[in-house]
Amino acid sequence: MAANKIPSHQTEDVLQEIRTRKAEVKSQIKESADFIKTTTHKLFTPPPQATSKLGSFMNMVDQGLAVYDGVMMGMRVARNIRRIFGKRR
Repeated sequence: MAANKIPSHQTEDVLQEIRTRKAEVKSQIKESADFIKTTTHKLFTPPPQATSKLGSFMNMVDQGLAVYDGVMMGMRVARNIRRIFGKRR
């Protein structure tokens, strides 16, 4: 059986291309991870404390809307689960 003989300079070129591509992919992964980290940090940090009465009122309204939205989403999820698995009586 004839052995596949590849010249060594071609092998080194291919290996170098693989190394550079690997470094590029690693940097892209790091950028994506940093973006995800900052986005989740922005989403889950509490809002800044209000210094005026209007600001604190707006914070209360915002929290009330968030609670309402959460309850409505929960009701939709529960309704869909009941639809999938059927009502138990």
